Amino acid sequence: MSENRRSEAWREVARQAGASGEVEIASLLRDEPDRARRLGLDAAGLHLDLTRHRLPGKALDALLALAEASSLAARRDAMYAGEAVNFTEGRPALHVALRAPAGAAPDAGIAAEVAATLDRMAGFCEAVRSGAWRGSTGQPISHVVHIGIGGSHLGPQLACEALVDHAHPRLDLRFLSNVDPRAFERAVTGLDPATTLAIVASKSWHTLETARNAQALRRWFAAGGIGHDDLRHHLVGITANLEAARAFGLAPESIFPFRDWVGGRYSLWSAIGLPAMLSAGPEPFRAMLAGAHAMDRHFAEAPLAANAPVLLALVSLWNTLALPGATEVVVPYSDALRSLTAWLQQLQMESNGKRVGRDGAPVAWPTAPVVWGGPGTDVQHSFFQALHQGTGVHPVEFIVAVPSGPDPEGRGDALLASALAQREALLHGRSGTEGESAAQRAPHEGANNAPDWLAAHRACPGNRPSSLIVLDRLDPERFGALLALYEHKTAALGWLWDIDSFDQWGVELGKKLAAEIEPLLDPARELPAQLAPDLRALLARIRAARAGLR
Repeated sequence: MSENRRSEAWREVARQAGASGEVEIASLLRDEPDRARRLGLDAAGLHLDLTRHRLPGKALDALLALAEASSLAARRDAMYAGEAVNFTEGRPALHVALRAPAGAAPDAGIAAEVAATLDRMAGFCEAVRSGAWRGSTGQPISHVVHIGIGGSHLGPQLACEALVDHAHPRLDLRFLSNVDPRAFERAVTGLDPATTLAIVASKSWHTLETARNAQALRRWFAAGGIGHDDLRHHLVGITANLEAARAFGLAPESIFPFRDWVGGRYSLWSAIGLPAMLSAGPEPFRAMLAGAHAMDRHFAEAPLAANAPVLLALVSLWNTLALPGATEVVVPYSDALRSLTAWLQQLQMESNGKRVGRDGAPVAWPTAPVVWGGPGTDVQHSFFQALHQGTGVHPVEFIVAVPSGPDPEGRGDALLASALAQREALLHGRSGTEGESAAQRAPHEGANNAPDWLAAHRACPGNRPSSLIVLDRLDPERFGALLALYEHKTAALGWLWDIDSFDQWGVELGKKLAAEIEPLLDPARELPAQLAPDLRALLARIRAARAGLR
């Protein structure tokens, strides 16, 4: 990669973004006859429409030139080959190997290990689902409590919700991530320890929240008559730290390992996905892996100009430059995808929330726009008002999964119509004249002589960008492809910004400080003299509050 060439490509993209001003999306749709071909494509069972952005064709050319100058294809190939693309930790990022079929992984040893883990997971899940695996009293498992946080929690929960059509009718899965004691109480309320299976998922086995909740669950089992020797019927662990899991009391056969090159936010495809396989079954889980692999092949083989993750990344990058202060709003019109936004927040903001590049120098461009959103149609009645009429312009990503099954009330049609209508409203808005007409029809005093100011209140500016991703149906294959699409988009953005998308040093800092502060909450401990006055005062207040509650 020539740094001069890359810098020049960045300057050209920034120049065009700065000159884009109030580009009219409707004009681009009208005046660029090849727009649908260039910014609309099908990949791995998904349809993407990226035409409704303030992105002229010549700017797309400049973005593609930036991708070439950034050696995006070469970096992608290095990731697939198992090179240390996580350059600050000297590790590969081989999540693609976790969903590769036999013979497609870059290393035969890794392929054999992945296959063996999947087979072990499948055997365990079939035993639990069939009732062959029983608790210590001989009763089949009816409830599963999964303990994890971050990538060990968000991916499995999302997958269980997305694959709900395949869920086992006897198994009730609950997810516990927050270390708040009330979260624990909610997770175990109404459960019988004799018919409960707990899964503890922690890459390091030392994550504070997961470790404390695991200890609390072990105490809960003991209070319910499940002693240490009987825990092997009720407790399994998923970790890269086998020694720590064994020290916790887990039997070797109850531990499902994964390697340290599996990043937490990319770990659903590994043993971390055990809850999803338990709920949906081995075959739907393997179908999810196959869908992700189909997107992996598309990302690896499609030219940059027709590559879905690359185009999604380039549009995102463009919006950070052309729309200062813009965030990314993700709205899945599918209740089964209601946790997708939370999963995306971790994937994109933890991966690319970085301020320095490979050389340690500050990145010259904004990175990691804030990701937020929620399920449609719910959010239409909360924050969509700001999207239509607020002063900020925030691109919206509509994800539409076509509903299946009988629906006498037509709710699926209403869901689809709402998604399409909101997208039309963002593009076209409503003029002052239309606003005035609507105001004159409003049932209020003097409506027939509505003043101009009321018409202005009803007007919507339009010309607000959006993307559309369509799943003809929400099945395991398309769900896997959707998640892989976003994973590759995130990595592509990291390579464009020349940052490390696979480390998370900021998270580590917070963990370190929490370990130092926790002992200071003990009223019997003298506060160090060097504490900052504001922290000292705050700790004293919290100590007093806790003492009053005891």
